[in-house]
Amino acid sequence: MKNIAFLASLLFLISCNTGKKVQSGNQLFLTGTKWTILKIRESMVANTQNARTIELSLPNKRGEGTFTGNAGCNTINGKYKSEKGSSILHFSQIASTKMACPGDSQEGIIINSLERINSYELSGNILKLYAGGELLLTLEGVNVTQ
Repeated sequence: MKNIAFLASLLFLISCNTGKKVQSGNQLFLTGTKWTILKIRESMVANTQNARTIELSLPNKRGEGTFTGNAGCNTINGKYKSEKGSSILHFSQIASTKMACPGDSQEGIIINSLERINSYELSGNILKLYAGGELLLTLEGVNVTQ
């Protein structure tokens, strides 16, 4: 008898759906996502001890936020600005630690690329960053706000 009451209660709770849609795991946003750099222009990124990543904080009402990341050896951070409803994206005040990274020429290229970015394209879990229509960086995202 206790099992039947428990089962009935469980079914009742399940049927009391609030009507909220479950967000698809395939939908990623600029913020709340950890972006791993896959390519610089059309070349695959060289492997390093640390993944080359970028994470953007939530923007304020003016569309401004901060970012942190790793360029492979050094930590990077700075500010970014985006415009709601557009593909405009700008990075600024980019800073990095200055550890010696023998044989890693891609760090400087990544930082210089971020300084030039002015737009983006987001498709599924792939983020492409452009400067004047030229593809500079391709990143893959993983949702971190679960």
